[in-house]
Amino acid sequence: MAMNRRTFLGLGAAGAVAAVHAYGVPAATASPLAPAAAPTQRFAIGVREYAWSRGSRRLTTRIFYPATGTPGGNPVVNAPVAGGVFPICEFSHGLGGNPESYAPLVRPLAEAGFVVPAPVFPTTSSGTPGNIQDVYNGNQSRDVSQVITNTLALNTTAGDPLAGHLDTTTGVGVAGHSLGGMTTHGLLTAWPDSRVVAAVPFACVDMGDPGTTVRAKVLFVHGDQDPICQYSSARQAYGELPAPKAFLTHRGTGHDQYIWSGYNHTQTVATYVDWMRWSLYADTAARDRLPADATSNTSTTTWEAVLTSLPAGPTVGLRCRANNRYICAENAGADPLVANRTALGDWERFDLIDLGAGTVALRARVNGRYVCAENAGAAALIANRTAVGPWETFQRVNNTDGTISLRAQANNQYVSTGTSGTNQLTANRTTIGPAESFDLVNG
Repeated sequence: MAMNRRTFLGLGAAGAVAAVHAYGVPAATASPLAPAAAPTQRFAIGVREYAWSRGSRRLTTRIFYPATGTPGGNPVVNAPVAGGVFPICEFSHGLGGNPESYAPLVRPLAEAGFVVPAPVFPTTSSGTPGNIQDVYNGNQSRDVSQVITNTLALNTTAGDPLAGHLDTTTGVGVAGHSLGGMTTHGLLTAWPDSRVVAAVPFACVDMGDPGTTVRAKVLFVHGDQDPICQYSSARQAYGELPAPKAFLTHRGTGHDQYIWSGYNHTQTVATYVDWMRWSLYADTAARDRLPADATSNTSTTTWEAVLTSLPAGPTVGLRCRANNRYICAENAGADPLVANRTALGDWERFDLIDLGAGTVALRARVNGRYVCAENAGAAALIANRTAVGPWETFQRVNNTDGTISLRAQANNQYVSTGTSGTNQLTANRTTIGPAESFDLVNG
């Protein structure tokens, strides 16, 4: 059931029963509290187990949290909670998994300063029948909503070690892989939970139209050769959601290699933690790290992002260094862009829209439409789109000579005016020269 964020503090503690799980030895009480702020250090990890339920569905949930002690070790059962107030970020396992099997995605969040409730789903975890219909009928998304409710209630549960340590005002994050990723996307669509303000579905498929009550920052992570959860379905889900949103593609990769240690694991975890720090701690430094962390291995990853709602401008002209002429939205934007004009007029003016983290969009003033790298950059650029998606997003590169270049996020190649500077604009160059360099002129 979707619940208004403002009701957090009024929720009851239904079914919150702590139990010891076989991680280690129970330990003492928490250290003094501190205001919620983006942590600057890693934490040791504690874990507590709760025997919760939703109706007849048992929802054993292990909550991983920042603990006192030396970072880098295994989770310690009932370890003292670190001093502080921490956001909640739930994690959903995939088919045949459990919270421990997803340690590479659960532990980094707790180490970074998040409280991570991780339910063991009753029909899709290890040792269960593997009833995937519980994802398609919404049972698992509703299970997560129940776990969120119960976790939030711990903040005011007398005697619980997490009491007073939970941020109940910011909203919550959710994440999951495969069936867990679909469960996560379901909370944004068919079974919306308005408390969700950040989400990372790994290897999901589209679970429906975006819900009108959810306003979340959403990061998709997917391999483009995934044989189980089709990449095209996740792309559709990404296109349907409003900004802020992003998509990290692991090129040439299947269903889950990028999660485990080794292949692109570093990019996955760094980007995922950045996303949650920005979304739940308002950590703008983490936001600004996103492009670099996501593409630190640029041969195998592609980063696309629209990180802010769209402002109006400024309005500029773009003058190509190859021929000293302005880019024009030919025939009022009906034809491909070309750099062939000696002066600024209506067809040569564009709103340069800052999307955050160095990404921009161009909106032609003549028709109010966005410049698109057609067919993922394979065709000429044209100002014909009414909304911003991956093909309408460009990375702004500030060159040392004062010009800028634009790298299309659709294919990671630079916008070019061709060898003479007068060809139709395309996003097809891997290096920057005069034909890929533009002076910004106030419009």
